[in-house]
Amino acid sequence: MKETTSQQQVQLSPEEKLAYLRAHPRKIKSGMVRPKSVGSVIADVIIVLLVGALALVAIIPMWHVLMSSFSDGRSIFYYSGIAFVPEGGFTLRAYEELFSFEDGLIWTGYMNTILYVIGTLAVGLVLNVLAGYCLSRKTKLSGLMSALCVFTVIFSAGQGPTFYVVDMLGLTQTRFAVILTECTMGMYMIIGAMAFRSVPEETVESAKLEGAGHLRIMFSIMLPQCFSLFMVTVLFTFVAAWNSFIGARLYNAGITDLYPLQLILQRIKESSDRVASQIGHANWARYPMQFAGVIAATLPIMVIMPFFQKQLESGALGGAVKG
Repeated sequence: MKETTSQQQVQLSPEEKLAYLRAHPRKIKSGMVRPKSVGSVIADVIIVLLVGALALVAIIPMWHVLMSSFSDGRSIFYYSGIAFVPEGGFTLRAYEELFSFEDGLIWTGYMNTILYVIGTLAVGLVLNVLAGYCLSRKTKLSGLMSALCVFTVIFSAGQGPTFYVVDMLGLTQTRFAVILTECTMGMYMIIGAMAFRSVPEETVESAKLEGAGHLRIMFSIMLPQCFSLFMVTVLFTFVAAWNSFIGARLYNAGITDLYPLQLILQRIKESSDRVASQIGHANWARYPMQFAGVIAATLPIMVIMPFFQKQLESGALGGAVKG
């Protein structure tokens, strides 16, 4: 009988296997999990602590605003520090007064803001796609147009010349003044050009050989492959349109029916402060109502943002790698 001792596998305990792998790191097979060193564990702990601290910096102020909106006005005014629970008892009086102010004026702000957001997104997306496609094609004027877009990013015309142009076009005191002035910018067009340039040129050439024109190439072939990058511009445009304040106040001054949510909240604040000065004593209800206004303006973005998060992440990473 031949000896087969050399062919027999030695059974090792888990502790012995771990010690062997640490002593012979180069012999670890592909697919096996390499044990973490002490330095990597410490680095993971530091990263978790830093990310947790940054999360608290963002969450605690918002939590304070939320709890203050549910608090009693007098109690929250005299309270110093961060409100982790409603002060003076839980109450919805601030929200009742906010949404009943001047027969529900805040709903007019919501309606106008939604119209501004929809119009800005629709016009902006069309302009960004068309401009991005034109800038991505190698033509005699593409370099000059790209330089002009970069120039507008660095040097802005300012509100004065912009208002003059809008007024000359007869768009003041209309919703189009806000939509057309905030729908796009040079940076979004550059992002659109980067998105189209990320599509392989071989794909475009093969489509041309099959007889496809510019519109078919742009909408049917190139846009589906790089739409995640355009979602970045959609998200930025959405946030800017939702927070519209200066443009709406400048172009639609004095017309409450055209005010977006931000201007309505400012009017509510100014009105409550004016009432407090007229009656000669503190109007305690105005303090939690102002906090409630912050929640009313921020909550829709907080609800919608998670649905864009995946597209934003993939689009940003795609732009960083392909751009």
